[in-house]
Amino acid sequence: MSRRILQPVRAEKVGAQKLVTWGRPTLTPSARFGRVIPVCEPVLLGNERRYVDECLDTNWISSKGRFIREFETRFAAACGVRHGVACTSGTAALHLIFHALGLGPGDEVIVPTLTIASNANAVRLTGARPVFVDSEPRTWTVDPARVEAKITPRTKALTAIHLYGHPCDMAALREIARRRDLWLVEDAAEAFGAVDHGRPAGSLGDVAAFSLYANKMITTGEGGVIVTDHDELAALLRSLRDLAFDEETYFWHRYVGFNYRLTNLQAALGLAQLERADDLIARRIANADRYDAALRDLPGVTPPPRTPQVRNVFWMYAVVIGDEFGVSRDELMIELGRRGIESKTFFIPLHLQPIYFDPQDHTGYPVAEDLARRGLYLPSSGGLTADELDYVASSIREIHQQAKKK
Repeated sequence: MSRRILQPVRAEKVGAQKLVTWGRPTLTPSARFGRVIPVCEPVLLGNERRYVDECLDTNWISSKGRFIREFETRFAAACGVRHGVACTSGTAALHLIFHALGLGPGDEVIVPTLTIASNANAVRLTGARPVFVDSEPRTWTVDPARVEAKITPRTKALTAIHLYGHPCDMAALREIARRRDLWLVEDAAEAFGAVDHGRPAGSLGDVAAFSLYANKMITTGEGGVIVTDHDELAALLRSLRDLAFDEETYFWHRYVGFNYRLTNLQAALGLAQLERADDLIARRIANADRYDAALRDLPGVTPPPRTPQVRNVFWMYAVVIGDEFGVSRDELMIELGRRGIESKTFFIPLHLQPIYFDPQDHTGYPVAEDLARRGLYLPSSGGLTADELDYVASSIREIHQQAKKK
């Protein structure tokens, strides 16, 4: 037997060449600002340093300490539910959820195809299979009308991913989950603070996962949180994240668990962020309002969705570029990069990824593929100045005007 390490999936780019630029545009620092304006960076303007210093001063730097429980409690309260379970990442949060739901080989989970790989990867780590569903054009999130056709006797859960900060059509998904007796899992990684018909993200399904990565609405650098009103599930999740130690006997395990614990240092950052959550959310919404006003009526630029009785928190200000703009999405990204403005494409749909591509799947995902081909998001940090936002918007208008003259 020869020794070898894991090898990549060898597959062609399965038609995705028409969707994305392979590579990243060159970024040249703007002469006006002396730097590249990034797509996103954290805003740390509260008690972050003071709380982290307290951890260092008291030696509570690992997975014990006052900040962890306080952070979990306040995060859950902000989501309108009883239980919060902090862990190492949003992906770990999803993996814990799917593991706690007892998923395994032969089971299936409905997953929107237009998302980052985390959700499908977490399903795959349990041995279950992600089954992909197209987006709907109004909100860019999973299309409930297409979910039903993908449900089989093997389906155990469906995931609602609030893409770029806009909630899914949760009323429709809850009705499907109730009627088909499925777990409804919210992937709210990008949507802390979003609201659907008066209910906050995190309270809209059976259980929800959030990411605390540096570009998210609330950050601990790296980290994740699970929230739920399900008492038994919450207790199991707390156990599983800590190697599933028995409550009564040391070093005794009745479940396969994981070391997915958040540290007190990270929770200290998170608590300071939560104290300013309203401001951090308001900053992203204000960015979107300013962009909307600056780009209004610009041909070929479709702004992010705004839906009645739903609060989109605009984790990223995402736009879709049409032919009327004059240059393609990829050409626009290159031109923005030359002006010191970072932008990123929408996610590459999962059904086109080498690790998930199935040549036998003839369903068709036209909405997700179109959004992936034409979508990009602009600098969206809560710390951006009005001058920086206006510079981004005016650069887009300038690129459009130059294209018209050609």
